[in-house]
Amino acid sequence: MTKPPKHLLAALMCGNLLEYFDFFIFAHFSFILAPKFYPSIGPVHDAVISGFFFAIGFLARPLGGYIFGRMADLHGRRKSLMFSVLGMAVPTLCIGLLPTYASVGIAAPIALIACRIIQGMCVGGEFTNGGVLLIESYGWKRAGTVAGLYNSAAGMGSLLAIACVTIVTRPGMPEWAWRAPFIAAACLGVVAYYLRSFVAESPEFKTETQTDSGLNFKLLSPQHRTFVYRAFCVGAVAGVFIWIPLSYTSFYMTKILGIPLHTAAKMTVLAVIAHNVCTAIFGWLSDRVGLQRTILTSCLVQLLLIYPAFNLLHDQYFAIFQLLTIIPAAMAYSVVHPLSSYQVPVLLRGRLSGFAFSAGISVFAGLTPMITSTLTQLMGGSLVGVVIYVATVAVIGGAALTKLFKEAPMTQKIDFRLVA
Repeated sequence: MTKPPKHLLAALMCGNLLEYFDFFIFAHFSFILAPKFYPSIGPVHDAVISGFFFAIGFLARPLGGYIFGRMADLHGRRKSLMFSVLGMAVPTLCIGLLPTYASVGIAAPIALIACRIIQGMCVGGEFTNGGVLLIESYGWKRAGTVAGLYNSAAGMGSLLAIACVTIVTRPGMPEWAWRAPFIAAACLGVVAYYLRSFVAESPEFKTETQTDSGLNFKLLSPQHRTFVYRAFCVGAVAGVFIWIPLSYTSFYMTKILGIPLHTAAKMTVLAVIAHNVCTAIFGWLSDRVGLQRTILTSCLVQLLLIYPAFNLLHDQYFAIFQLLTIIPAAMAYSVVHPLSSYQVPVLLRGRLSGFAFSAGISVFAGLTPMITSTLTQLMGGSLVGVVIYVATVAVIGGAALTKLFKEAPMTQKIDFRLVA
C-alpha cells in the first residue's frame, strides 16, 4: 500500500460536508415546506406528508448508488464523486426557486418530488463511493478511523443546515427567507466540485484491470449474495438508530409538546455534535476491537438503553435522551463503510455496496421519521410504538448480522470477475 495522497481525507470530508448540507437542508425544513407545497388538513396528515417528502430522497438512493457505483467501478471513484456532487447542486437550486402550491397547484409537489429524487440519487453515489475511495487509499488497518472521520463530516453539514433553519425562522424574517439556504447550498455544491478536482484516484483501483467488468452484473448471484444482504442490514440498523436522536426528538418536542422550533433545534444541535465526536471515536476503536464487534455491540447497547432513554424523553429530559440514543447510533454509523465493502472485490465495490447499503438505509432511515411520527400521533402522544419499533430493528438486525458474519462467502478474484 502506497502512502495516501496528502490532504485526501480533508478534501473528501469537506466535499461530504457540503453535499450533505445540500441534502440535510431539506430534512430540517421539511415541516416548513410541507404546507407550502401541499394543502394542510390536520396534524397526522401533515406529519405523513412531511415524512413522505423527506423519505422520497432516501428511497431514490439505491438507484443512485448503483448508477454512480457502476461509474466508479468502470471509470474510477474520483470521476463518480465529481459527478455526484455537481448533480446535487442542480436540484437544490431548483427547490429554492420552485413556486408554491398556492401559485401553481399540483405542479408544485410534483416538481419538489422530482428534485428530491435527484438529490437522493446523488447522495446514494456520494456516500458509498467516498468511503470506498478512503478505505482503498488508507488501507484496511485504518478503515474504521478514516470512515468514522468521513461520516462525521456529514454531521457537520447537518449543523450548517440547522444554523440556516435557526436564522430564517426567526421573527421578522420575510416569508421567502426559506429559499435562501437552498440557493446558498447549491453554490456550495460548486465549491465541493472544485475540491473534488484535487482528489487522487484510489491506488487499489488503478492496479486492477477493468477489462470486461460489470457488463452482466447480477446483484443477487449466489457468489456474492451474502455481501448484498450484509450491506443491506448494516444500512438498515445504522439508518434507524441515527434518525431517532436527529429527527424524532425535534418532532416530539414541536408537534406533541408544542415547544418552539428554535428550542427543539438546540437539542438537534446537541445530538449532531455528540454524533460527530462519538462517530470519530468509535471508528478509531473499531480498528482495535473489530468492525463486526462494533456494530453488533451497537445493537446490544440499543436494546439496553432504549427503554430508559424513552422514559427520560417522556419526562422531558431531552439532552440526556439525545446522548443515550447517540451512543448506539454512532457505534453503528462509524463502521458502515468498511462493513459494506468488506471482502468485496475492488471492481464490484461501487455497485454492490452502493446499491445494497443505500437500499437498507433508504427503506429504514427514509421511512423512520414517517413511521415514528405517525405512530406517535395515532397513539395520542404515547412513545410505546416507537420503542417497540426501534427494539425490533435492533433484535432482527443484530441477529441477521450475526448470521451473515459467520458465513464464509467466496472471495477468489477470478470467480467475481467472471460474474462481473
